[in-house]
Amino acid sequence: MIRISYIPQAGLPGHRISYAWEGRTLTATLYRGDEALVREVYDLSALQPGDEVEGVEPESLPFSSLVSARCLEDGTLEVELLYWYDGSEEPGLAEEVLDG
Repeated sequence: MIRISYIPQAGLPGHRISYAWEGRTLTATLYRGDEALVREVYDLSALQPGDEVEGVEPESLPFSSLVSARCLEDGTLEVELLYWYDGSEEPGLAEEVLDG
């Protein structure tokens, strides 16, 4: 199981971040309008129970959209991701749970 928490952050006007999961590999894509500008892939499949990562250095994006990830003792992967919004009103996002 993958439990995702989103951290709201005002984003660049006209830009958005989209996330896609394949197993325990996360792909974050930065868009301007409908155009994909750059992708960052985070392979979290090697995390073992008790492992944690924070402040991941991005290779492609100008920032890391992965705030933190940790693997719980039961194998659940907990991930915190940035959630960009347009700056007008902070979204009331809580949590998302995926099979993975």
